[in-house]
Amino acid sequence: MNCLICRTPYKSPPSWSKLFLYEIDSFTCTRCSGKFEESQTNIDFTHFQGTTYEGAVDSVFCLYIYNEAMKEYLHQYKFLQDVALAKVFAQKLQQAFESKEGIVVPIPMHSEKLIIRTFSQVDELLNASQISYQHLLSKITTEAQGKKTKNERLKTANLFEATQTIEDSNYILFDDIYTTGATIHHAAKILKDSGAKRVDAITLIKG
Repeated sequence: MNCLICRTPYKSPPSWSKLFLYEIDSFTCTRCSGKFEESQTNIDFTHFQGTTYEGAVDSVFCLYIYNEAMKEYLHQYKFLQDVALAKVFAQKLQQAFESKEGIVVPIPMHSEKLIIRTFSQVDELLNASQISYQHLLSKITTEAQGKKTKNERLKTANLFEATQTIEDSNYILFDDIYTTGATIHHAAKILKDSGAKRVDAITLIKG
């Protein structure tokens, strides 16, 4: 097997969990995987207090920080369309979702952007991790959020709408990166306003 990042041959060590718990194999060598730094940051929701989004999100868990190795990975995966890299974090994402209970809802791309990108990076991360999910939201604007400040994002009209009936249940939003938190909170508010009991979120990266 070749590492998906550096392309050098390596052998993934066997384990009992892989045999009996259907654990996904690793697709990167230890040298490459060691460059990604796990996130130890607690997400602070204080800047959402007093806004219409207060209480929309119950918790957020981010796996990694946005260091140089992650920056290079994300560029190769998203913008150079190397979809095979979705498998790099499959094992870690599978483990993260095992500790949560709820209906997994990926943050959607606008249909026009999806045509340009050719694939949804969020969906492919879940597919590689063998995580079942439901598309319950659609993005209703093509307006870019990346260059907006935190306050500007909070004042933006909601980015999403529900496309199906939202049950009185627990939901887990999933996105590739958490920066200001506005995107997650926009999506969570739609779910909560539509009847969701609890909304947690998992992201691959804390920006």
